Amino acid sequence: MMRRAAVLFIAFLAFAAPVRADQLVTDLSEHQVAIRSNFTGTQILLFGAVEAARPGSRALNRDIVVVVQGPSRPMTVRRKEQMTAIWVNHDSVTYPSVPGYYAIASTRPLEVTATPETLKALRIGIENIDPGTPIAHAIDGTQQILPPDEERAFWKALIRNKRRDGLYINVPGGVTFLGQTLFRATVDIPAKVPVGLYTAKVYLLQDGEIIDTISSPLYIEKGGVERFLYRMAHTDPLLYGMIAVLVAAFAGWLASAVMARR
Repeated sequence: MMRRAAVLFIAFLAFAAPVRADQLVTDLSEHQVAIRSNFTGTQILLFGAVEAARPGSRALNRDIVVVVQGPSRPMTVRRKEQMTAIWVNHDSVTYPSVPGYYAIASTRPLEVTATPETLKALRIGIENIDPGTPIAHAIDGTQQILPPDEERAFWKALIRNKRRDGLYINVPGGVTFLGQTLFRATVDIPAKVPVGLYTAKVYLLQDGEIIDTISSPLYIEKGGVERFLYRMAHTDPLLYGMIAVLVAAFAGWLASAVMARR
C-alpha cells in the first residue's frame, strides 16, 4: 500500500512540476562601436540559439524578432508653409523620447508573427514606437492642441525622415535559422548613427505569444581624437569654442602667409 502511494506521489509531482519553456541564448559580435572621422557605417552580427524544452525538437511555429534601438532624446518636427515668396517654419510638434536609431529584423513579417495588439503592447515595430506625449506649438511659439490625425501626420513625417537617413530599418526575413536551433541576424549601423547606449533585444515567439526575451547592451561612441573633441564640446563648451577660434585664426594666418610668399 505504501509502495503504491509513493508511486502515485511521484507521478503527481511529475505532472504538477512546471514545464520548462524554450529559452534563448544570444550574443553580439561586438558590444562597442567606435566612430572615427573615416567612419562610413558598419554591421553588427547578432547570433544565438534556442534551447528547446525537449532536446531535438523544433516547433514549426517558432519565430525570432530582433530589435536594436537607442538612444532616446527629445525631437521636434516642424512643418513648412509658403508665405508670399518664401517658405517658413510654421507649426511644430516636440516628442520627448524618440529613439535616434531603431532597427528590427524577424524570421517572418511581423504581421504574421503576432497579433497587432501583442506587437503594440510590446512596442515591437516602427509604427509601435512610443515617443511620449507630444507637445504642439504654433508659429508664434504658443502651445496648442492638434487633432489626432494632424499630430499623426507629424509623427509619420518624422519616421519618413528617419527611414530616409537609414536610421529606422525593418527587415522581414532578416533573421535566419542555421539548422534546428541556431540563428543569426545582421544589423546595419549607418554613418549618421547617434552616439550613446543601445539595447539589442531578442524575442522568441511561438503561436504569436512571447516565450522568452533577452537583452544585450551596445555602446556606440566617438573614438580617438573625435572622442576627445566630442567630450570637450559637451563638458567644457567655452574652452572648446576658444580652441576652435584659435585654430581657425591660425589656419587663416598660415594660408595668408603661404599666399604672400608666392
